[in-house]
Amino acid sequence: MYKKIVYSAFLVLLMGGMSFSAFGHGEGSTLLEDVNRDGKVNIQDLVLVANAFGQPSDRTAVQNPDVNRDGIVNILDLVRVANRLGATEQEDNSTYHEIQDNIFDKSCANSACHAAPQNAANLNLTYEQSYQDLIDTVPRNTAAANAGMKLIDPGNPDNSFLLTKLMEPEAPEFGARMPYFMGPLHNGKIDAIRTWIAAGAPREGKVAGVGDLGVLRDPEEVFNPPPPPAPGEGYQIHLPPFKIEPGTEREIFYATQIKDENGQPVEGDIFINRVEIFYPSGSHHFIVYRLTEEGLVNGVQNRGVDTSIGVNPEDQFRELDPDDPQVLGNFGIDRLFVVGTQTDDTLFEFPDGVGLRLPGNTVFDLNSHYINLLGDETLIGETYVNIYTIPEEEVKYEAIEIFVSNRAINVPPNTTRVAKLTWYVEDELERRGHDPDTELYVFLLTSHMHRHGDLFEIFQNSTGELLHRSIAYDDAPITLFDSPLILNVDDGLKFQCTHNNYDKNAPLQFGLTSEDEMCIIFGYYYIPIEKTGETIQ
Repeated sequence: MYKKIVYSAFLVLLMGGMSFSAFGHGEGSTLLEDVNRDGKVNIQDLVLVANAFGQPSDRTAVQNPDVNRDGIVNILDLVRVANRLGATEQEDNSTYHEIQDNIFDKSCANSACHAAPQNAANLNLTYEQSYQDLIDTVPRNTAAANAGMKLIDPGNPDNSFLLTKLMEPEAPEFGARMPYFMGPLHNGKIDAIRTWIAAGAPREGKVAGVGDLGVLRDPEEVFNPPPPPAPGEGYQIHLPPFKIEPGTEREIFYATQIKDENGQPVEGDIFINRVEIFYPSGSHHFIVYRLTEEGLVNGVQNRGVDTSIGVNPEDQFRELDPDDPQVLGNFGIDRLFVVGTQTDDTLFEFPDGVGLRLPGNTVFDLNSHYINLLGDETLIGETYVNIYTIPEEEVKYEAIEIFVSNRAINVPPNTTRVAKLTWYVEDELERRGHDPDTELYVFLLTSHMHRHGDLFEIFQNSTGELLHRSIAYDDAPITLFDSPLILNVDDGLKFQCTHNNYDKNAPLQFGLTSEDEMCIIFGYYYIPIEKTGETIQ
């Protein structure tokens, strides 16, 4: 009998791998117990929590003593800080981080412009240095300096020369629009910088009104397809171009197969241990599923084909209907998860000797969700996936996915609630048909929420140890275990999501659009006795 496990139907999920990388400068800080944001948890943080005891949470505050984000400062927050005394973390999850990652890093901070050795206009826009060089700095431009402008004048966007340069200066003496020779930024990015400056351009903390900059594509951005793996090393699969009209979001499915050098479907089983995923900006997520035999018999690959979606009408896309998602099949019955990401240009790898088996003649169902709510032109979505294989004789253990969703989300307006669920090893062993005395070796965990998610935590059920934490719904960290986490039959993973609902007049519930919510854990494990009886450490 399963112990209250809920498996999702169609899920917006993430990425996996023992090694993970994506362009940018770092993942978000998850050290919530560091209330004063000085880089370490100490007695000062305890004092801040104690002084705010009994007060409601301020979701936009730089220093938020509501450590567990449940809406009120209480004894639970004191306990969390006390348990983490001495902890340190140097990562960053601020609005400045988002602007750096999605604007400065992408469009400005290169060696020919605003980075070493050039440092054009004596301005270095690399991470951390950019804040020092921009805030309250007098521009090198004589006209701007004479007008009393600053590169960034905190609290005063109209007097901030950076914003003027991004918007295309009206006065010729102010020079050309930036980024130079790269085309204009998306208006949503410019508005985000304006909102940030108006809020005082804080170095730490989130600024209300700045959304997910990662789904905004600059008007002249060019996507260059990657080369496929070398012959004999793997295969490339392609999600063809499709259209996302302005003011909309679109989630589609596309069935395809990997082909050999003769253009024929690969018949024998393959084992993958490395995947690269590439797509242009604008995507909320991309997932590779594989259709089961039952799914193929049910014909889910032929349901709801719409020839108007693709740039090429011959490409057979199917669009997800959030009001009736089961039309395109059910997760766990018609399709199984392989890998996914929320970050363009993603690489993941499994540990040495661990491979994910894909049966011969696999039909993949490529799932892409693109957002163009702030665009004024039709967006084109597209994805390339490079799958790298290893010979079966090199596979010691087979990777098995963890994919669990808590759909019991119900947050009334103007409230914060926590959704909790436990994934039990006993249930997993029964469901997979493993020996009931088998231990699971977990080597990766990550999570997924939508924009109303404040906090996601995963704990080992038997010890209560915190295994994974995310406070960035749009960039959840990948938790990799140097030594696998060993779970026996009596253990499990307890996970909980904190969601807020302060901007909707209706209850916030589980759903498939960007305005609904999710609470999902994803990961991989292997069973060391399945192959050789050896253990990978």
